[in-house]
Amino acid sequence: MALHWNIEECAAYFDRLFLRGWCHDSTHRIVRVMAVFPEPMTVVPVLSFGQPSPDVAGALDARAANCRFEEWLDLPAEAAGRDFYLRFFFENQRTIVGHSALGKAKQNDPFHRCWSHFLEELQSIPAGTVLEIGSRARSAITRRETVPPHLDYIGVDILPGPNVDVVGDVHDLGNLFPDGQFVAAFSFSVFEHLAMPWKVALELNRLLAPGGLVFTQTHQTWPMHEEPWDFWRFSRHSWQMLFNSATGFEVVEAACGEPAHLHAFRTTPATLGLPHGPAFLGSASIVRKIAGTDLTWPVGIETAAHEMYPAGELSEPPR
Repeated sequence: MALHWNIEECAAYFDRLFLRGWCHDSTHRIVRVMAVFPEPMTVVPVLSFGQPSPDVAGALDARAANCRFEEWLDLPAEAAGRDFYLRFFFENQRTIVGHSALGKAKQNDPFHRCWSHFLEELQSIPAGTVLEIGSRARSAITRRETVPPHLDYIGVDILPGPNVDVVGDVHDLGNLFPDGQFVAAFSFSVFEHLAMPWKVALELNRLLAPGGLVFTQTHQTWPMHEEPWDFWRFSRHSWQMLFNSATGFEVVEAACGEPAHLHAFRTTPATLGLPHGPAFLGSASIVRKIAGTDLTWPVGIETAAHEMYPAGELSEPPR
């Protein structure tokens, strides 16, 4: 493919969009770039295209020495958070549309690739049952259909609702399912809400067959939500603390992604550098069961949490 492009940042701040990325075509020179917002239809020129890009030239093509763009764009209020696309204009009068800028920004994120790798691993498992922890379709999103059709699926949640096959507390999975029943398990935006995630790791070990896989996706940084059941945040290094040889696992892959900037309401010498430091909204991992474990954590959920998980309106984006 002659056209190469990438979106590294496309963050909406109130009525403006900060757009940063690059584009290069190996056969014809790009002379102009436009950002197109379909709803409502708005076309905004990317005037900064042509900035120095030695990193792209070194990695892709020596001729891509000036293919970066970085600027603030005026954004229609209705378009905030919605997908948009770029239109590239060439010196030979040709035009190409680069579809889904948000999709392009997500494409190379290791946090999202971790889920893709887990699904690839599931394809290689000949038969068995996959468990989803926190399967309730709280925002009409389900992942039952992402499990390969040759594998069975069971969804468990602490509350009844759409896409829930079994209602129960995952801190006591052993009372819900027999040992070794599952070949894999996964969860999205659940581990930050677990009162004792280390206990769930032990429960998963008992439920998984030898070699069973666990995919976990949660937050490294995120505003408080679903209170009072909002307990933890995880870096990519956290997974080794939960899933290790003592708990009967090995970490296959761990990554943070969805990069973000942190801004303090009050800038002080201590918080001045926050926006420039690495921060990520998401953390994900794939781990594999390598052995059983004799570890236990005989602490009931009622000791750690005195209220039920909230069942009201969502206070976080769809998971």
